[in-house]
Amino acid sequence: MLSFLKNLKGKKPTPQEVRKQVQEESVLPASMTKKLNQGKKQKGAGSTSVVTSLSLHPSWEEKLSKQEQYALSFMAQELAPLEKWNFSLAGTSIVPHEAGVEVMAFVRNSTDRPVRLGEMTLVVLFGDQQLFTRQTFDLSEIGEIPPRSARPWSFIFVRENFLQVDVLLANWKIAFELAQKKMVLPSQLELEESWIKALSDDQKNSLIELAKNLPALKEGEVNLQSMQLRRTEDGAIHVMLLIRNGSTQSLSLESLPLSLFDATGDKVAEGTFHLNNFTVNANTSKPWMFIYPPEMILKVDPDFSRWKVGMPQDS
Repeated sequence: MLSFLKNLKGKKPTPQEVRKQVQEESVLPASMTKKLNQGKKQKGAGSTSVVTSLSLHPSWEEKLSKQEQYALSFMAQELAPLEKWNFSLAGTSIVPHEAGVEVMAFVRNSTDRPVRLGEMTLVVLFGDQQLFTRQTFDLSEIGEIPPRSARPWSFIFVRENFLQVDVLLANWKIAFELAQKKMVLPSQLELEESWIKALSDDQKNSLIELAKNLPALKEGEVNLQSMQLRRTEDGAIHVMLLIRNGSTQSLSLESLPLSLFDATGDKVAEGTFHLNNFTVNANTSKPWMFIYPPEMILKVDPDFSRWKVGMPQDS
């Protein structure tokens, strides 16, 4: 838990050592967490940067020596100033643990009010934002975090939740899943920010399992993998597709004509979907939702025991 502190042998870390030790920070606006609406920016409060001071949980105060507390206090002071009305995770170390890996991080509160976090999903990323593991933690165990403070905490990510093995955890980062703008999952499955926020844990896990089990694409191949279909009360049909790009070039799409077929092979719906800055990176897959409104639907009573979506020329 305190490997970095022990390596210092009671010495105060230098600012250079602190900057080298602390990983890229994950920042979550207070307004993004329902439990933290009390910490929303108040009228006229301004958006100045905040230097956070050390706040120790009582259980940590009991265990740490004065030298260790002093070293942690110095580390907290040397963290980069945080914009006001945010929460953040600043990882300092990741070490093997008998149950998996242990990550030490500062949980920071730059609001003017004490906060108590709730249940949240955290992720460990490595390399080019690839997902190593994700796990839900009850952050209320950290206790109430005072205003403008940084509280160190230890997070155990258990081996059962590892999504990749035999990877070099260089350039790693611990992050709030909600704060991620983009995340690459195993087998190069990429989720955009809107999907990270909208999907449930079960849906994300289903995507991960699907990505793991799909056969590899041939070099240069691009295809559409049908994933999920549902009908809405207004008569629309929502289909989720996984767009897979097996080429060495990024694939940019402005519009995409798609036909929906049912189990009998009949064309159920057809339309052209206009996409805004939609890119599927090389050797990457990206899920997307396509909605056929009633005016695009051609068959009234389709058999969706099996279905597929393809380009019109695939019919």
